[in-house]
Amino acid sequence: MNFYSDYNDLAQRLSADSGIEITYKGTGKYLSFTPYIYNDCSASCRFCSEKLIRKGQVMVCEGICDGYEKMLEDALKYTGDRQIFLSLSGKEPSESPEHLELIAEAVKNAEEVGSNIKPRIMYSNLSGFVNNWDRLTKVIKDLNVTRIECSRHFYEEDVNQNIVQFKDGVAIRENAVFADVVQRLQKILPLKMVCVFQKGGVENAEHVKKYLDFARSMGITEVVFRELSVFSDGVDRGPVQQYITDSRIELMDILEGLSKEEFKIAGINKGYYYFSFEYNYKDMSVSFEMSDYEEMIKKHTGSDLHKLIFYPNGKLCRDWNMQGEISNWR
Repeated sequence: MNFYSDYNDLAQRLSADSGIEITYKGTGKYLSFTPYIYNDCSASCRFCSEKLIRKGQVMVCEGICDGYEKMLEDALKYTGDRQIFLSLSGKEPSESPEHLELIAEAVKNAEEVGSNIKPRIMYSNLSGFVNNWDRLTKVIKDLNVTRIECSRHFYEEDVNQNIVQFKDGVAIRENAVFADVVQRLQKILPLKMVCVFQKGGVENAEHVKKYLDFARSMGITEVVFRELSVFSDGVDRGPVQQYITDSRIELMDILEGLSKEEFKIAGINKGYYYFSFEYNYKDMSVSFEMSDYEEMIKKHTGSDLHKLIFYPNGKLCRDWNMQGEISNWR
């Protein structure tokens, strides 16, 4: 298994070979902020990091607290003059339009008093757009969402379903429905497709090319492939932890298998717990990313503030699973 330090070595080698400098992301005044969206979710992804257990704790929210909108506005103001990267994520955002509407109002109010909130990224499997198109497209316009990163983990719907496990009646499981939503959304805002490498899914360079052809057939020109997250002692043993451990495909092996004639490296990004390697493929921009949860936990519990998560119950935390709660922030 390769960790953050191993990918740091790889980044240095690629930089030396290509002449491309490493770009450091998320430093200085930049701060990631997640108004966490909690719901039953339309899927039950086998690798879902939201199901990971830390220190024996499972994250559970009992709905949106009273005064949520004002509290979120105050939490955004708490960031001061830092540039906020707004991450609309957690469970499935498109299944909670009423929550997104509260977030949109809080963001607008925070901006009016000087908060610097950009970019604004939604992470979604797009399920909610099938039955709630008008309401959702209105709120993403109200929020000025920069782009949606939509998850799809294989180009064949039956294989994708085995990984994602959409619940009964969720139409987005069908490739034809997914393609229809993707093509309509692209008329409103940019989309990037997201695929996680795993055994039984996209697991080699040939699969990467087939997935990219699938994305291009829908007009998508930006794709990100992610390695299942690396962790050791920071995550408790459990079924999701075991699946991730058993199903991991090493990103380094994928990169080594890519055709150097077809995939041209275009950028190397280093974050505080992740690396992203950007390539050009035909007319597409393709990123390959890894993340190290041990490195993330270490940084989240250090002296510097890298991330804030505002949970629906009103807790403001600097780490996932409601850990690292900040007191006296209001």
